[in-house]
Amino acid sequence: MLTATGLFAQQVKKEDGTLKLMDKQGHYLLGYQYQEVYPPAGVDSAFRRAGFIHPLNTLSGKTLTRIQPPDHYHHFGLWNPWTRMQYKGKVYDLWNLGDKQGTVRFVRFNTIKDAGKTTGFSAKHAHIIFPEPGKEQQVLDEDWEVNITPIDDKRYACTINSTLSVVGNDTVTLKEYRYGGLGFRANEQWTDKSSKILTASGKDRKNADGSLERWVMAEGAIDGTNAGVLFLSYPANYNHPEPIRVWPPGTNGKGDVFVNFAPTKNKDWVLLPHKKYKLHYRLIVFDGTLTALEAEKYWKDFAKSAQ
Repeated sequence: MLTATGLFAQQVKKEDGTLKLMDKQGHYLLGYQYQEVYPPAGVDSAFRRAGFIHPLNTLSGKTLTRIQPPDHYHHFGLWNPWTRMQYKGKVYDLWNLGDKQGTVRFVRFNTIKDAGKTTGFSAKHAHIIFPEPGKEQQVLDEDWEVNITPIDDKRYACTINSTLSVVGNDTVTLKEYRYGGLGFRANEQWTDKSSKILTASGKDRKNADGSLERWVMAEGAIDGTNAGVLFLSYPANYNHPEPIRVWPPGTNGKGDVFVNFAPTKNKDWVLLPHKKYKLHYRLIVFDGTLTALEAEKYWKDFAKSAQ
């Protein structure tokens, strides 16, 4: 299903702190922010971050992501911090930056691929805690690999692979919490009236939160026409089928959209030193619509792939 059509010859370039992934026709598909992005003037600079994806665009140019909205300045398009990280008997929050307990930083690019059917990059992230004011310590090392592959003139695939390892000789436990891991904050045009959620088990926005899913799809109108993204979880992921966090109807008054594969939503994940822990996801980014039958076929294709 992910065979190149001949329409694409992706390109990669760095510009103003962003690694931009584009296709042959010049469609800007994905931006990876490797320089820190600061919040608006007057907002605590603790809400700065790098190492996230924004924008995530469809082939027609519709931006699906949003960063640093006033209701959640710590939201960064498509990003993956952990909310309850236990280290040496103390728990730190690397998600809610305003609490100043930790953060995630871009360190360097491992590779950048700008040839062939698949284009992308691998970047190193440092997951850092602040054990006391003025001090910091890295506790997790992460290699974040992102690749885009063409499908047709309305869809492409974005694969995200996260490899985590403990820094040092002390166990790190990602504690059970209602959200954490790969999160997606949607375009502000998506509301209760203009968007919808569908999961592999047939749940919608009203009852999807907390369900165990192999895929979840978010779609809606942007500038008058439909677009969306299908999130696929790989069978070997921790706690697959994974619990999901989906904001309920009426969030922030109008029904803003947030979707999160949260493997620690219903149980802890213990990370031991000298081991590697992997999470694999694939996104199908589309203009128009995508059916549940198509979504299931995409998941089966992903499930059969080697990671």
